[in-house]
Amino acid sequence: MSDNRKYYYLKLKESYFDDDAIVLLESMQDGMLYSNILLKLYLKSLKYGGTLQLDENIPYTAQMIATITRQQVGTVERALQIFMKLGLVEPLDNGALYMSNIELFIGQSSTEGERKRRARMKISEHG
Repeated sequence: MSDNRKYYYLKLKESYFDDDAIVLLESMQDGMLYSNILLKLYLKSLKYGGTLQLDENIPYTAQMIATITRQQVGTVERALQIFMKLGLVEPLDNGALYMSNIELFIGQSSTEGERKRRARMKISEHG
């Protein structure tokens, strides 16, 4: 029996860093740090379709986000406030945070799909 695990990836358009919200974010004091935190949060949210959650029942807190992004809690709290003002993050009723526009960035594959893709590429190279 094969091991067919699903995995998710973040797709960024070439113009991602030219988006007004990202330009404004990076122009702020500590903006490059906030930009880095934002990318880490996009990646962390992939497993739950854009929602920042440890598992199906536990949403990430600012303290938890600080730990996983290796930043100070105060920095994360400021970043989250800025993200909300810029419309990059939305609070949900259950206390979780949702990464706005995440559907534009999500790619999905599986180990079996990857194996088939590599096999097709090999055939096209030799055929």
